[in-house]
Amino acid sequence: MTTVAEVMRKKPIHTVSPGETLRRAASKMASEKIGSLLVVENELRLLGIITERDLVKAISDGADFDSVKVEEYMTKKLVVARPEDSIVSAAHKMVHHEVRHLPVVDSTNRVVGILSIRDVLRHVLAEHEFP
Repeated sequence: MTTVAEVMRKKPIHTVSPGETLRRAASKMASEKIGSLLVVENELRLLGIITERDLVKAISDGADFDSVKVEEYMTKKLVVARPEDSIVSAAHKMVHHEVRHLPVVDSTNRVVGILSIRDVLRHVLAEHEFP
C-alpha cells in the first residue's frame, strides 16, 4: 500500500499569510506555477488554503486584488491527509470533497507537505509504467 508520505511534496511548501493581498497570492502562484498556497500564521499554524478557484470567485465578485486580503477568500474548512494515509484514501477524499489539494499534517497538526491531484496522477502513471 502506497502512503501519502511517499507521494506528497515535502519541500518547498508554498505559503502565504492571511493578511497578504490577493494580488500577492496570485503572483506567487503564477511565479511558482502552482494552483494553491497554504495560508499560515507564524509559519506554523495552518489557517486555510487559497486556490485558483478562490481567486476566480474573487474575480467574479469584482474584488480589488490590490486591497482585498487572502483571509477574505481563503477556504477555511480544510480537508487534510496524514502521511500514513493510503494514497487511495487521499484520492477518495479529493473526489468526495471536490478538492484538488490536500494539506498533509502530522499527529500534532503541523504541516509536513501537500498532495495535489497531479501528484496522485503521476503516481498512478508511474505504477502502471505509462511512458
